[in-house]
Amino acid sequence: MKFANEVRGHEVAVIIRLLTIFGVVEQRQMRLLFNHMSNRAYGQALSLLRREGLAYFSPDGQYLATSRYSLDHKKTIESVMTFWAFIKMRDKVQEFCASEPPAILSFSSAAKDYDLIPGSRNNIPSINVARASIPEATVRLIVVDKLAFLDEIIPRSANDFGLLVGSDGVEQIYQL
Repeated sequence: MKFANEVRGHEVAVIIRLLTIFGVVEQRQMRLLFNHMSNRAYGQALSLLRREGLAYFSPDGQYLATSRYSLDHKKTIESVMTFWAFIKMRDKVQEFCASEPPAILSFSSAAKDYDLIPGSRNNIPSINVARASIPEATVRLIVVDKLAFLDEIIPRSANDFGLLVGSDGVEQIYQL
């Protein structure tokens, strides 16, 4: 089912959940995710979040965060690149929630469970250690901004994928 149909009518609640999980995202990413909303409806939703203190906008207007603290102390690059993967997979998402590190988010589709994992230099050792504790049926989506990081990942026998992201979204998907 399309993501737009799943969230229609409760977009504000979904935005709050996503911001809570990711901490920081680019405003253009959030707009892309909710492109089914009119500009007016989307603007009203963000205005409500800001008015209620549930969203913070960076001074340059590029980022949307849960608070100024999140923007200053969260791993912005990891959050942004992983959010690109969430946008790419949005139509498979039926339910999602925060995940155990090293993953940021777990979601379910009709047939499988997925973990979105930022594949940054600092997170790679944790990814390799945690690989044995993740059920084989769970698909690990390891999101990287440099292809060389995938070479450092110790893959499981199945269901491991690398997603290379650029400044405008997912560029390539690799089976590990």
